[in-house]
Formats: sequence, structure tokens, C-alpha cells
Amino acid sequence: MDKVLKDLKKLKNVYYETETCKFGDDLEATLKLLTSEEETDIHAYSSKFEQGLAYLYSVKRETLGRSIIELNGNKIPEVVVDGDTKTQRHLWLRENVISGWSQILIDVMWQKYAKLLLRMEEKIGISLSSEEEENSEKSEE
Repeated sequence: MDKVLKDLKKLKNVYYETETCKFGDDLEATLKLLTSEEETDIHAYSSKFEQGLAYLYSVKRETLGRSIIELNGNKIPEVVVDGDTKTQRHLWLRENVISGWSQILIDVMWQKYAKLLLRMEEKIGISLSSEEEENSEKSEE
């Protein structure tokens, strides 16, 4: 039981990991890993789109909107206050920042987020490379 508790403690704060990425000379973004609740919210929102590119693009935008916590050294609060309006960070980013980005920038930033996920998998000892998946499938046969 001690080993189980020790392993669970390692996983508890994984989503607090962040990575700061540079995109050219004009953009620096700090990304954080998402919680399972945030992931669920992303897919619930994006499910209004048919499966296909619209769904995929929505998932990418929503993921980045929830993952970005800092732009060009400026921390973005969880609730952004603009005059009398209070908006959740991910909604504010989607409407005021990400909606103006090119798809290529979104795709590149999405890749940076995916690399953060892979780094965390390695850190906690969960690695499912395609070779490991193939070996797992072969052993099940």
C-alpha cells in the first residue's frame, strides 16, 4: 500500500508543470498541462462541431486557451477584468488572442504542448511509444 500511495503522490501535481516556448522574435508563451476536468470541457465544447477539421481545430484552440498562462512575460489571470466585464482566461484568450493567430502558429504551439505532454510522460514513467504499443499488442495475441 505504501508503494501505491507513493506513486499516487508523484502524479498529484503533474499538471502544474509548465514550459515557456518562443515563437519567432515576437511571441513567447508559457504553457501548462491541463487537468482532466479541463480536457473534458474542451471536448464538450468542441463536440458541437462535426468530427473532422472543424473539431480538430476547435480542440487545438481550446487546449491552447486553457494551457496558456503567460504571454510575453505577462501572467494572465484566471479571470480577466476589462472595464465592467469579467471573463475566464480561456474565453478571453480564445476571443482576443487565439482567434487572430494563423492556423500554422496554432499548429506549432499545439506541437509544443504535445512535447510538454511527452516530457511529463517520461518524467512519471509512462511512455507509450509506438514500439511499446506494438510489443504490447503482440503479447496480447
